[in-house]
Amino acid sequence: NVPKKYLNSSAKKIKNHAKIKKLKKFIKNYENYNLSENILSAIIIPDKDIIPNSQSLSPAFLVFRNYELILKWNTLDSGSTNITLHNDTITSGQLYIQGEKEYNDESTVLITDFESNFNPNFTGYFQSGDDMIGPYTHPLSTVGAGQGGYYLEQQGIVTWDWLIGYIDYFSSRWFDNKDNLINDPSKLYFNIMIKGDSTISNSTNLPNSLFKLEFYEDENGDGDHDASSEDRYDYEFDVNWNGWRMISICYNDLLPSNGNSGNGIKEPSKIFNVRTLLLANPASGFAKADVDFLIWSFGSPIF
Repeated sequence: NVPKKYLNSSAKKIKNHAKIKKLKKFIKNYENYNLSENILSAIIIPDKDIIPNSQSLSPAFLVFRNYELILKWNTLDSGSTNITLHNDTITSGQLYIQGEKEYNDESTVLITDFESNFNPNFTGYFQSGDDMIGPYTHPLSTVGAGQGGYYLEQQGIVTWDWLIGYIDYFSSRWFDNKDNLINDPSKLYFNIMIKGDSTISNSTNLPNSLFKLEFYEDENGDGDHDASSEDRYDYEFDVNWNGWRMISICYNDLLPSNGNSGNGIKEPSKIFNVRTLLLANPASGFAKADVDFLIWSFGSPIF
């Protein structure tokens, strides 16, 4: 009795999504699962051309937008499927997905997941180029989020400058007790989900999108960052993949900015601002890097 508008016959090309509150009446023993009604999800049913002897709606799987399964369909002779979850492989039996894993706990500090809209206190700047999408020109997107139901789209073409746009996530807006942010840079990780589109420049034959992270410290505790006397640490990388990927960086691996004028000691408990920048060679054309789920984790990165 599940309407066709909620069904998908391909795990790779999921087109029909809905929040749990619309699907719960189709879930057997729904009350036994701890599922948020606002989680975006999808129902996958068998493709009869791939799974012999399957019924129209059996087996059916409920999946979530942030699931990352590598499905390797073997030949029909073996009749088995490998599902790879990081370093674990399940080769037989049944896999039950009860819900999204919760990361926001005592070992993490959440900057934003965009579920409560874009915080207007996060300031920044986006150029006025072609095909521009950013927090000041476009509402948060709801289809295909990396985590939860909402994410921030970032894209555009700028022919005169490397900068597409940047956002400042000031610590005063996401953390009111910096003493709880451990000050050991070797045990603190910054995590961010980024969605790329694998665009390659026609002129340089290199990935179009360059993503940069800048971490500003307030060493003297005056509630500001002075570039002439306080540290800034950077990390940048090409966005050369397609789809969502969690990027995790140990604070100890950050590099001092050019002309860094602080004490040269990484002190994450003195963080004042985290700036994310989308960059692209002006000659390379369209650049895109959507973001979701910015969060600190203690002791280990988030996968």
